[in-house]
This record gives sequence, structure tokens and C-alpha cells, in this order.
Amino acid sequence: MGRSVLVLSVCPIVWAPLLAAANPPLEAPAAVQHDPALMAAIDPGVRWVPDAVVVELAPDAARVVLATGLAELGVSGIASLDDIGVDLGVRELRPLFRGARPADADLRGLPDLSGWFTVEFDGTVGTLDQAIAAYATDPMVRDVQPIGVHLVTATPNDGSYPSQWHLNQASGIDMDAPAAWDTWTGSANTIVAVLDSGVRYYHKDLGGSGASSSNPGGTNGNVWLNLAEKNGTAGVDDDGNGYVDDWVGWDFVTGITSGCWSGEDCQTVDNDPRDFNGHGTHCAGNVAAISNNGYATASPAGGWGNGSLQAAGNGVKVMCLRMGYSGSYLGQEVGYVRMDFAASAFYYAANNGAKIASCSWGSSNSGGIAAAIDYFVAAGGLVFVAAGNSNNQTAGYVNSRNDCYSVAATDQADKKASFSSYGTWVDIASPGVAILSSYHVHADPANDYVATLDGTSMATPLTASVAASVWSQHPTWTRAEVWAQVRDTADPIDSLNPSYAGKLGSGRVNLAAALGSAPPPPPPPPPPPAWGAGTLLFALSNGTVVPGVGTVADEDIVAYTPSTGSWSLYFDGSDVGLASNGIAGLAVLPNGDLLISLSADGSVAGLTGGPSGTSVDNSDVIRFTPSSLGGTTAGSWTFYFDGSDVGLTTSGENIDGLAVTAGGGLLVSTSGNPAVPGLSSLADEDIILF
Repeated sequence: MGRSVLVLSVCPIVWAPLLAAANPPLEAPAAVQHDPALMAAIDPGVRWVPDAVVVELAPDAARVVLATGLAELGVSGIASLDDIGVDLGVRELRPLFRGARPADADLRGLPDLSGWFTVEFDGTVGTLDQAIAAYATDPMVRDVQPIGVHLVTATPNDGSYPSQWHLNQASGIDMDAPAAWDTWTGSANTIVAVLDSGVRYYHKDLGGSGASSSNPGGTNGNVWLNLAEKNGTAGVDDDGNGYVDDWVGWDFVTGITSGCWSGEDCQTVDNDPRDFNGHGTHCAGNVAAISNNGYATASPAGGWGNGSLQAAGNGVKVMCLRMGYSGSYLGQEVGYVRMDFAASAFYYAANNGAKIASCSWGSSNSGGIAAAIDYFVAAGGLVFVAAGNSNNQTAGYVNSRNDCYSVAATDQADKKASFSSYGTWVDIASPGVAILSSYHVHADPANDYVATLDGTSMATPLTASVAASVWSQHPTWTRAEVWAQVRDTADPIDSLNPSYAGKLGSGRVNLAAALGSAPPPPPPPPPPPAWGAGTLLFALSNGTVVPGVGTVADEDIVAYTPSTGSWSLYFDGSDVGLASNGIAGLAVLPNGDLLISLSADGSVAGLTGGPSGTSVDNSDVIRFTPSSLGGTTAGSWTFYFDGSDVGLTTSGENIDGLAVTAGGGLLVSTSGNPAVPGLSSLADEDIILF
């Protein structure tokens, strides 16, 4: 069985804060450095956790580990795994998705994630490379991944509202919040999970009048509360979700053995997702700061108060999930996130009612994050992710996914923010310069603060807030309908950004427009071929002449309809950068996207998400998402499968046949006799499942 290697990564948080205490006013103390230019300069890229990996065990093996009851001591109860444990000095096998059970997944029609574990080992006994190699060859292990670390991106009377230009300014270049609030202000039926450095949930602009640093238990307002646990028995998992006393979310950060900033909580998972860094609190305020409560700031979906501080809020709810922390890099305090922590947070969010996830951080396909996002999306969730602050066209892993939506940042003139990343993979833009929101200052933890920050980290929760307002207005809509409404009602800005036309998404998000018109019906996806009855698709070679079409190039796909006996051009490869790149393997996904392998190594213009830019070799698979097909083919390319990750080479192992199973597995055949880890004596007539 083929295995892939996943990496967990940590991303730094970036912004330049101008701080003020919300009440009373205080001189701003020294704070975390969040300047985008500085962060881009010091960003070391993906870093790997040296003493931990993530593994996916076969179902039978996972059941044994859980039944043994010694996983917290590093004992699996399986001889081969425990031999590896001795060699590496394994300290703990920790379920990545706590509470996951096969029966529950089957009942809900969702992926079974019960086989995923984080393995912590003694880095003085074994190395990361040794751990990956050992687990990759064990028949009980389906997948092993290193862990990557990335850097973290009605007129109210709120005291700081006049400074929130992104909600309303004289030029009209804003989100048109006052007009929107006349229509809808958000409601508590929609939960937005803020996956970040934690949240100062007891900030009065989030948690209401009863919340404070000395009384965090008085939190209410627009903060999501798990009432079964808040009103339950201490020390008991009252709601049976696998987390004890998780009354206000969860803190997933644990085991950070070096680089943790002084005073930060890096060691223990617990039920207190409070912020230290400040980034997560700012993001949460952009989602759901209580509007018209006479305090601090407002937000697109923050509900509407009575003009003074109140205990309860009526806006959308923020679910506080801490999966990031303050660390040190070259003496600077920066925010980091780890992909295994993010994966666990996505799973928690999906199982506890969150409809939207706001992700203001970089990412890599590591630490189980792909499986977790698959689960969240399958549960009906909508994911917004920061485009990044590197002023380039490089997409992170989550950005490269077609089911997650990337947000670029704009300034007060609707121009691309100087730091914002961009590209054809960006889906929408939102204000991200000088954004004022709630904040936490760890040098003065007793007081609530507001801060002005820059970054796609700010643009992302603002977009998530607009989507949450739309969803709360139309609670029966699907994720696709909500996204279509937000996307299609954005203000066009390409004419103001000619150098970035087509690379800032559908435009700058507009709250009033999103709430004021009915959504257009989503276009139906191209139907997949019904073999033997409907349309058949062919990729031909050597300039084949097809009736009614003519000479077909190697990079084209033609369609044959048996009921009419007619041929037509289905896909013109030269329109989308495939000129001189022949198609060797072809599959159609249920949503109409095409999976393609090439007959020779080459380059595909516009390809994103690959390990070598636009380069592709003949052991890889790329994905085409069409916006139109036929004689005028258009759409976007993303990297789908890296053959070198699973042992395929370009020496007689090029992929010449493709299919996708109902469970999402990839079936491939090769033109020569392949050799991949875990399998032997393969021939070119065999089919391999990854």
C-alpha cells in the first residue's frame, strides 16, 4: 500500500499594532511585533517538529491501541509498533482526533478519523528521519507525516467605531456596514470557529459585561459556550464529546519543548483557550465584536446592543480554539501554529456546531490537516484562509484547495495591500490595512485593549463575519449557497488594480450587498460520464482525426455520445497551457474537475501548489477546475498528487491510467514496472491504490 508523508508546520502571525486600552485609556505597553514586512523578512518557512510525527493506523491496529489503554505511556499493544517505540523512545501516542469512533463516522456519513495519532518520541534517542522511515515500513501504518510549524494572517455608538474605516468611510470604499445593519446584524444561530493563538474570550466587547480577567467564568456575549459543560459536573465529560469541561472551547497546544515565549502556555492541553499573543483576539473581534454596546469596536456580524454594555449578545458566536502560540525567532516574539493542533481544532469545530472556520495562518499538507479539513467540509463547513503577507503568488496548502477560500487584503483605496499575496488561486479580497479590533496585551492582562493591525490575517475574519451574517440570515442555505452569495456580491476592484487583474478574486467583500439580494443559483457542475450509457471521454495520441472534430492534438480531450453517435471537442488543452504536453491518464471527479497525468515531463502555465512551481513530471497528477469547456476551455490548475512522495520515478513509472474510488483513493497504472514502498513484484499490468 502506498504511503504519503505529511508535514506539520508552524506559521508566524504578522501585524503592526497601535494599541489602546478599551477602558480605561492606558499608555500602550510594549507588544508583539506584527509588522508584515518584518515578518516576511524573518519567516524561516516551514520548520519541522523534531521529536513528533503523525501516523494513521489501520482500523484493526487503532482499535488495539485504544483498547490497550496505555497509549499515554507510549505503549500500543502491537509488537511491531512497540519495537519501534523502544528504538525511538516513544513517550506518548495521543489521538489526533479525540473521541473519533468508526460507528459515529458511519452514522453521520463522514470520514473515519479514529486511526490518527500524534507520536511523541525522545529526540535524543531517535531522529525525525528515523521515525518516518520506521513507521513507513510497518504494515500497521497507513500513513506517517512529520509535523510542520508555520507563522500566524445602523450607526453604532462603540467608542472606536469612527476609526473602523473598513466598515464605513466617506469615500464609500468600505464594506457598507451601516446599510447592511439596517437589514441584518447577525444572530446566534451561526458559529464561527476562530482557529488561532487563542481568544481573550473575557474581553467585554466579545464576552459581555459580566466578563473580565478576574471573572472569566462570567463570559457570555458573542462567545460560543458549551452549556452542557458549563452547567455540568466539574471533571466530567457531560456531553460525551471527548473533552472534559470544555465550556468555552479548547486549548490544543502541548509539548512545545523549545522556543516558547516567556510566560506563554506551551505545555498542557486544557479547557482554557485564552490568548497570550493577541492575534487570535483581534481576529475574533473582527468576526463578532458586539456592535452598539458603547464599548470599543463593532463588527459585521456582531449583533446589535441597546447602546450600553450587556451580559448577553445577539450576534454570531465565536468558538475559541487555541492552536497557536507565541514563540521566539531571532529574539522577536512571533505567533506560530502547528498543523497537528490545527487538525484537531478542525475536528472539534465540526463536531460542536461550527459552520465557518477562520484561518489566519500559513499551512502545509502535514500533521493530518488534509484529513481534518476533508472532515470539516464533509460536515458542511465553510473555510476561509488568509492569502498570506509575502507579496507573491505562492499558495500555501489550504490556499491550494478548491474547497477552501483564500482572502487577499486591500487598503482604504481598494488597492491591493502592499504586503498581500495574490494569484489566480485567490478567491476574494477584504480590507486588511489599519484594521481596528479587540486585542490582548500580555504585559497588562487585567485590561481590555483594542489595536490597529495590518494583514491578510485581518481580511480573513472580516470575510468570515460577512459569510456568517449571510448564513445567520438564511440558516437553511448550504455552504455553496453562502459562498456564492458572498463571492458574487463583492465590489469589483480589478480596474483599480490592473497589475493584479484576475489575481484578487471576485472583488472586495461587501456586507450590504451580500445581505441585500438573493443568491444566484449555483451553476450545475459538468456531469461525470456514465460509462456505457452517457458521454465517453478520450485522450488520443499522434494527431488522430475524429469525425466532426478534425485532427485532435495530444493535449486535447474529445467526447463521444453513444445515443447520437456524435463526437465533440470536450477539452482544448492549448487554451489552458497544455500545448505540447500530451495527456496520458484521465479521470473525472464527481464535481466535474479533471485529473490528468502527462505523457512527458513539462511545465503547465498557472499551476499552483506544486513542489517545483509550474513543473510537472510524468509520475504526477494535476487537477483542472473548469469554468468553461469545449472550444473555449478555461479554468485553473492545482497540483494533486506528487508521485515522488510515494516512490514513483520518471524512469518507466509514468502514470498512464487514473481513477478515483468512492472513498477518495487514487487508483493508478504505470507504463513500466513500478516500485513503491510496502509493495513488491509489481508489473505494468497492475493497479495501485494510494
